[in-house]
Amino acid sequence: METKKRVVVTGRGVISPIGSSVSDYWEGLCNGASGVRKITEFDSSGASCQIAGLVTDFDSDAHFSHREKKRYERFTQFGLVAALWAAEEANLLDQDGDSGEIGVMMGTGVGGITSYAQAYDALYAGPEERPIDAYTIPRIMNSAVSSAIAIRLGIKGPNFTLNTACSSGGNAVGLAMQWIREGRLRAVICGGAEAPVTYGLLRAWDALGVLSRKYNETPEIACRPFDKNRSGFVLAEGAAVLVLESLESANKRNAPVFGEIAGFGSNCDASSLTNPDENGVVESMKLALDDAEISPESIGYINAHGTGTRLNDPLECRAIKRFFGDRSVKLPV
Repeated sequence: METKKRVVVTGRGVISPIGSSVSDYWEGLCNGASGVRKITEFDSSGASCQIAGLVTDFDSDAHFSHREKKRYERFTQFGLVAALWAAEEANLLDQDGDSGEIGVMMGTGVGGITSYAQAYDALYAGPEERPIDAYTIPRIMNSAVSSAIAIRLGIKGPNFTLNTACSSGGNAVGLAMQWIREGRLRAVICGGAEAPVTYGLLRAWDALGVLSRKYNETPEIACRPFDKNRSGFVLAEGAAVLVLESLESANKRNAPVFGEIAGFGSNCDASSLTNPDENGVVESMKLALDDAEISPESIGYINAHGTGTRLNDPLECRAIKRFFGDRSVKLPV
């Protein structure tokens, strides 16, 4: 039986509401920091949820020229900078090699939603129609982020942006791992980027009844999945990017190794876009562990979807209990 290629993490980049570096982000996690705050960028008083997770320490002027800032949406800026940091940490492009052996696989849920909003404002917000920005189309494309990464770094391998809603970034990492394991590519820059906090999108999620409504005056405690006082989730922005490569490639380059992607499982329960079937959740976990060739007893932590909604949290709890049995009671989630 052929041994599977091992796929490892050699570079990391993150921009988030609790810190825009790997060290700051980790420190924020360990300290239980919350990046959720009152929205002041626009008037959110018409929405039931008036809070969001917003990045406050990102200086676009430090990374982009005036022309680049006009060309790149906020989600693209986040994803590109995080990718540059990850590639730098991995020393990915400092050595001779075929850039066609490296790919880009990014995920995003709503892409350039801010530019959509700005275009509609130009058309309808005032008494007279205003010109639409010439960069609107390149800015709103979901593929803008993966394209920007490839252009800046000179990467000529396969280039994709996935859109699978909340699982976009996770699927991007999983598919990148498969590319490398199958020997199609030596390395892949992969992850997710999002900047969804606009008034229109806030109202749209609000209408679906899934955003937190009880904690506008105490935003730091609004995000509370699996809690009896939960009232929904909170929109947030940021990016997280990894460099994945084969262990063979990493060892050959003497690259740092921070972790390993051992298995990946992805499916579709074919039931509902907003109301998942727990059987699909159970099967997805089984697929991932089977792919990694490990047992449920090997798992020490589960990173759940954890939306904090009345519907999703119980569903995930049931799926976890079904799959892990009695161990689920003490398994950190």
